[in-house]
Amino acid sequence: MAASSFLEVSPAGEAPYNTINAAINALIEVAPDETQPATIHLNPGTYHERVEIKRPNLTLEGEVANQVTITISYGANDQMPDGSKRGTFRTFTVFVDADNVTLRNLTIENEAGPGKIVGQALALYADGDRLVVENCQLMGHQDTLFCGPLPPKEVKLGGFIGPKEFAARIVGRQYYRRCLIEGDVDVIFGGACAYFDGCEIRSLSRHEPVNGYVTAPSAPEGEPYGFVFHGCSFTGEGVEPKTVYLARPWRDWGQTVLINCWIGPHIRDDGWCDWNKPHARECCLFAGYDLTGPGSDTSSWASFAKVLTPEQASHYTRQQVLAGNDGWDPLGGAEEATETESLSDNGRTLHIGQYYEDEASMHKRFAEQARQDAFTGTTKQEFEDWQQAARTKLSDLLGTRKLTKAALQVKKLSHTELSGGIVRTKVLLQVEQDVWMPAYLLQPKHPRTAPDGKMECFICPNGHQGAGAASVAGIMGVPAVDSAIRIFNYDYGLRLARMGYFVVCPEARGWGERRDYRGQGDDEREFLQGTCLNQARMAEPLGLSVLGLLSWDLMRLVDYLLSRGDISEQTLGCFGFSGGGMQTLYFTALDERIKKVFISGYFYGVKDSLLHLNGNCSCNYVPNLWRSFDVGDIVGLIVPRPLMVQSCREDHLNGPRGLKNVEEQLDIVRSLYKLEGAEANVSWEICPGEHHLGIAHLADDVAWLDDRAKQSR
Repeated sequence: MAASSFLEVSPAGEAPYNTINAAINALIEVAPDETQPATIHLNPGTYHERVEIKRPNLTLEGEVANQVTITISYGANDQMPDGSKRGTFRTFTVFVDADNVTLRNLTIENEAGPGKIVGQALALYADGDRLVVENCQLMGHQDTLFCGPLPPKEVKLGGFIGPKEFAARIVGRQYYRRCLIEGDVDVIFGGACAYFDGCEIRSLSRHEPVNGYVTAPSAPEGEPYGFVFHGCSFTGEGVEPKTVYLARPWRDWGQTVLINCWIGPHIRDDGWCDWNKPHARECCLFAGYDLTGPGSDTSSWASFAKVLTPEQASHYTRQQVLAGNDGWDPLGGAEEATETESLSDNGRTLHIGQYYEDEASMHKRFAEQARQDAFTGTTKQEFEDWQQAARTKLSDLLGTRKLTKAALQVKKLSHTELSGGIVRTKVLLQVEQDVWMPAYLLQPKHPRTAPDGKMECFICPNGHQGAGAASVAGIMGVPAVDSAIRIFNYDYGLRLARMGYFVVCPEARGWGERRDYRGQGDDEREFLQGTCLNQARMAEPLGLSVLGLLSWDLMRLVDYLLSRGDISEQTLGCFGFSGGGMQTLYFTALDERIKKVFISGYFYGVKDSLLHLNGNCSCNYVPNLWRSFDVGDIVGLIVPRPLMVQSCREDHLNGPRGLKNVEEQLDIVRSLYKLEGAEANVSWEICPGEHHLGIAHLADDVAWLDDRAKQSR
């Protein structure tokens, strides 16, 4: 992308623009051709401003949704200078009135408060055609999201006062993907053709007999589609059971259709409200198909609501709903695969029926190997001799023993086609006798190939707080996973697959489907964070370490990949963030078959970041390791292979001295690269904000790795 079409904004003054509106105004000069795409990238921070987007072909993206908030506090009951009330359609935080606009990685909020006090308060007023809203959080109370256009006529005079009051009513197409949309009354309303894919629609409680209405559609008569929700979760934590309607018709021909959605217990048994409009019962389309969850029973639905047949439901795919006259499909490829039907009763986590833990293997190893140096003598002198030898042995112990390879066995569990032509295959790989590792394989339709004609591949180990490999592989339709991605940009495996790489996302011991008995179940915290504490407590007394086991699993994964015959060893890379960066560091230091390395969010001196901040996960701690090496020394084993290090300026894991702690270790590494005459093979990127994977220059970073690896061959 040309420099003039990429504008960066930071409220802290670290970028050329410090407000969104300043960047939008600058587009007139720096990117005057509105037929060409332009991007405004927002660094972490809170932007207290009202934003109006009237330029087509514009992307407004945040660094990461949880750290970029656009917010105001306007309510419909506010008094205007002329003494009138503001009204609904002048309360928006963000207003989109253009075609081909994308909003990504943003929190858009109206802080005005509950509707019974302040009236309606829009977070996003969305109009125009071919709008994409991805990885966003839309937060408010009453009327959080308006999907324009307005209905043809007002019911109450002056009800449409606002920016589109006299505009032509043109039904545009809108696509919402992996978004959180929160509110109470008429959370989503309007007349657009809007497709919601893998979103969480979270209802808030008003502590009233009817706590709200999720949607209030107003599709014009004759329109084939209105609001379609696919693989979405309708949640309401803290909302009283059976107190929320799925929809009420703002206009008689309104449409709300739910396909493969999870419905929480806050939804009423009758499901749908006619808003005291008898004619709407004959005209509206309120329907559902293949619903799951505590509130999914359709037997008591209102008589005017429909349960679709499989054939009827087949007409509500993303491709059909959004096609229009030009065949628009914002993703391409198959309908997005979601895991909504597998959600647990809390609507936020996957319910896992079978776990692939390694506890049994640990028990077996303990029985076979424990107390090999125990005292077996019978006299006082024999005991004193044993004490001296045992103390020496104990003080010299390393954290890892040689593990025994099991024969390579791979079991295929599932095969799913994703949007964009990516195929996701889930496999089980035996890494030790009786120990199995699940992994997602992401293969693009047209993968990148190395000079040897084989596919270029990245291994992407998972970190903490992301539900294991699920977030790295970009699993859709699981709100807890979606939150992790919005907070940390955790879907780096899927991002690399979209760049054309064959990607492997393995499940680490202690996370996801490899959680042991203490961490299993549907609790959201356990689901997201996992734990390796029990593995550490069992492994270390046996002379093993969690880091050794994790590195072993990844080395066995390389064995499998190279045994396939279609993966290039010439360009094999490893990419990890946070705990995935930790695995990447140690694994690639041991395994020279990895030719290029990307470590994000895990590069710092252990004295500040691990010894001082000793609340880190147990996998960071290896007996006797720190007596020998710091991080810079270990990374020296990667030299001279290309290495990209990424740090966030405000990452608490850097320790109290911040980036100085990182640079001290980099100085060690740089000196070793210089010694090898390969100083050009190490690069350090500093990203704004707290702990997350930086994405503003991710494509360039990966391209740099590829280029350095090519020149190093």
